[in-house]
Amino acid sequence: MKGKKLLTRTALIMALTLGFQFLGSFLSIPPPASSILTGSLVNALLAAAAVLAGAWGGVAISAAAPVAALMQQHIAFPWLVPIIAGGNAVYVLLFGWWYNRNRGTAVALASVAKFLLTFLLVSTAVDILVVPRPEAEALSLMFGWPQLVAAILGGAAAVPVIKRMSAYWSK
Repeated sequence: MKGKKLLTRTALIMALTLGFQFLGSFLSIPPPASSILTGSLVNALLAAAAVLAGAWGGVAISAAAPVAALMQQHIAFPWLVPIIAGGNAVYVLLFGWWYNRNRGTAVALASVAKFLLTFLLVSTAVDILVVPRPEAEALSLMFGWPQLVAAILGGAAAVPVIKRMSAYWSK
């Protein structure tokens, strides 16, 4: 893929990703439903980026999304940014690597890997940083099962979008 096309696709998907994150602050849906909805949309775009914008585009979006979430005050602790970015990058790389081999495996493997990585790193960081109990419980829920559900739903939603966009962009 040529440089301008790659950059344009990355910019478009990044704008949509950041827009969906911002949209989450306007929804009056209680957690964890709000995080599942927003997370599913973001994960769908991360998965789409993995295939449509390549590994570098997907990883760039993976890093930008948690930085924007911190600035939008969706993330309370700055130390979460690299953890979330790392989980997103793992999701993008595994999804992109497996997508053409087996789409179901791509969704499952990327989702489970992202969930395990972020959950374990957040749990470890909470213990090391001695996060107060109420915040620790909220983080445990936030990075628990809702993350896995959002990753699976996002990956599954991305598959038909990728198919449609690939056909459109190949013209």
